[in-house]
This record gives sequence, C-alpha cells and structure tokens, in this order.
Amino acid sequence: MKKSFFILLLALWCQLYPSFAQKTGKDLQITYIANEGFLLKSPSSKILIDALFSDGYGYFVTPPQEVANKMMDGKAPFDSISLYFLTHYHKDHCDAKMVREYLTKNPSMKLVTSRASLVFIDGCEFGFVKLKNQFCEMTPEPDQSLSQTINAIPIKAMGIHHMSFFQNGIDVEQYMFNLSFHIKMDGIKIFHSGDIKIENIKDYVAKNGKWTDGIDVAFLYYELLKDGNSDLEYIRKTLNPQYIVVTHVPPSANKEWSEKVEQMKKSFPNLLFFTDAMQSKTVNVLPVD
Repeated sequence: MKKSFFILLLALWCQLYPSFAQKTGKDLQITYIANEGFLLKSPSSKILIDALFSDGYGYFVTPPQEVANKMMDGKAPFDSISLYFLTHYHKDHCDAKMVREYLTKNPSMKLVTSRASLVFIDGCEFGFVKLKNQFCEMTPEPDQSLSQTINAIPIKAMGIHHMSFFQNGIDVEQYMFNLSFHIKMDGIKIFHSGDIKIENIKDYVAKNGKWTDGIDVAFLYYELLKDGNSDLEYIRKTLNPQYIVVTHVPPSANKEWSEKVEQMKKSFPNLLFFTDAMQSKTVNVLPVD
C-alpha cells in the first residue's frame, strides 16, 4: 500500500514539475593530455584536440612518450576516435610528422583545422596533401565563423585572433591563424579557445553582436583568466559556461595557478585545472532551459 502511494505521489510530482523530472544530465569525460591537448568522451563519441605534439619550446609541458605512443597506435583510451581537432600549428599544439603518421595509421580519421595549419603541415611533411580526403578544412574570415557537421558532430569554427606577443614593438603572432571551436557532442556544448586573450573575445563579440552560442564546458587559455575574478565575471556573463577548464599553464606557474583557481572557485565552483597527463574527470552537464 505504501509503495503504491509513493509511486502515485511521484507520478503526480512529475506531472506538476515536468522540467524537474527531465533534468537528467549527460556525462562528459575529460582526460588531460598536455598543454591544450585533451581527449573528450561523450556517451557516443570521442574526440582529440591539440594533442599530437612533442615540443613545448622548453617552457610548456608535452605529452609523455608512453601517452604519445598510445595515441599514435589507437590503444585505449585512444581507440574509436571520431575526429581530430587542431586549433593552430604552433609546435606546442602541432607536430607535423605526428599528425601525418596519425592520419596515415587511421585512414578513416578526419582532421578538422584551418587552411593555414594544413599548409604548414604540408610544408613540413612533403606529400601530406595526398591525405586530403581526411582533411576537413574550416577557414572562416577573421572574427567570423563557419559551421559544419562532420561525423554527426556539429562544429562551429571561429576565427578568433591568436593572442598578440610583442618583441621590439612588433606583434610576432600577427600572421598566426587561430581557430576557436564550438563543438556539440551528444548535445553537450564544448568551447575550446585555442590561444586567445580577453581582448580577442571582446573583438569577436563586438563584430558579431552578443555571444549566442550556449556553452556547457569551456576550455580556456589560462590568460583569459589572468586578472582573476574580474576576467571570470566577464567570461560568466559572456560565455555563461557550466564548467571551465583552465589550459596551457606552464609547469613553472602550476603552484600560482592552483592557488588562483582555488580562489576563483569561491565564486565559480565548477572550475577545473589539470596538471598531470591522463588526469581524468567526468562532469555531468545539465540541460539548460
């Protein structure tokens, strides 16, 4: 009798509050590779982004050799990858030889990147263009975007300008083409910034109006949060993510950023910061009305 009453009460609750009953989240497993490199796993898909590289310019962390070997050989957890994404061709994001070998070993793999990155890799690896059936080029105009669905994964590539770096008054990054990606995996909305700063997002927003792409998990270059809570507040108001993953922190700054992240967690608890290769965290993304 009590069991029947409970079932009746639960059914009545679901009728009165259907949105509550339907708010079951989807899991996204985040596995850190190195720098801005990640393996992301949703209920039905896996993707890799900025993970195939071996040079950190003596400053940034690189994938351990054992991890790199598993990626190249497609061994678990790097099996059944749906797509490989590349934001730009700096060496701490892209090893041209590794990318070519990876595509060669995985002939069904699609590489999603810009024309600039494809030209760079082809220049380093003569004959790379012979794999062009595996290329999914997305090259928007600066501060514009392109959308495409590849292997049932909707993708928006945004030409958000690579952050500037000045030497002798010259921006040595002025010709670098960066892609920021907005990716939907089983409805989970992911944003990966590539190498950009707050002013680059502000320029993009100024030229496109209010940011309208919903974001569940945002992977952000660490200097997007350089000023702590003030930058965090802008990110929250503009991108409005459920989770933020801090990326690209050089090992020499890990202690500083671990402390900064803990401080920012007081106002935004869903802030993640990985320091060791193959660290993994599964986040539950709730549907947003």
